[in-house]
Amino acid sequence: MFETVAVIGGDLRQLTLARLLKREGYHVFLYGFDKDIRIDALEFDRDKDFALSADIVILPVPVTFDGTTINSPYAKNPMTVEEFLYGINPSALVFGGQIQPNLQKAFEENQLAYRDYLKREELSIKNAIPTAEGAIEIAISETPITIHGSKSLVLGYGKIGKILSKMLFGLGAQTYVEARKYADLAMIEGHGYEPLELCCLKNKIGDFDIIFNTIPALILDEEILSNVKKDALIIDLASKPGGVDFEAAKALGVRVIWALSLPGKVAPVSSGAIIKDTIMNIIKELGV
Repeated sequence: MFETVAVIGGDLRQLTLARLLKREGYHVFLYGFDKDIRIDALEFDRDKDFALSADIVILPVPVTFDGTTINSPYAKNPMTVEEFLYGINPSALVFGGQIQPNLQKAFEENQLAYRDYLKREELSIKNAIPTAEGAIEIAISETPITIHGSKSLVLGYGKIGKILSKMLFGLGAQTYVEARKYADLAMIEGHGYEPLELCCLKNKIGDFDIIFNTIPALILDEEILSNVKKDALIIDLASKPGGVDFEAAKALGVRVIWALSLPGKVAPVSSGAIIKDTIMNIIKELGV
């Protein structure tokens, strides 16, 4: 049974995670929160060496942007990856989100046990809720019309697509949903939305006021974008490389917002709780 947990780097999601773990009785070390944020000095131990000695070490999402330092927007001096690898307790269990292949290799070379919590199905499902809410927030603030009565299209009927289409329908949007599987198209119709096959997208795309893409592959290419209404808004929720030809959209004057990492931006407290629950699920499965 582990007793000490270190949360190193990250944003308000990781701070929420640390507070939730402490509330449950764990001894939590916090490192990387000493700039542009106020935390009670008595709330956490914040010594770097203590943090690296913990039984469980939790890294942020993503673990690093530059491959050199731990992603730490609230740190005066972010911990380097080299410092982490050199000082980490060799028997620690390391958690991180979106652990890059080169970092995975470094963990393995140092014989560190690690898990990428961003790959967990339950986290993806729960994260779809703040993602959908954030997408709707953008649509409300960036368009001169109400969601109610708008013609809104959701591309893709995966985790985010399912929740987003339900929310749009609940707000009174004329909700169209694109899917490839016939079973999904039937389910879309069963929920009262309008199903749209991908083969019909080119001819139908000009009907919509707001277009939400959830597919992480190029769907909205130059040919399709040329048919989009000039006053329409496209909100791309797909991870890199996205689902829109951004250069073509700019040339055509089509407005696109690439809305990445919405859970941490629109609902960091809820997102931190989701990460915490996911990590605890993994720990239970491992019997640690």
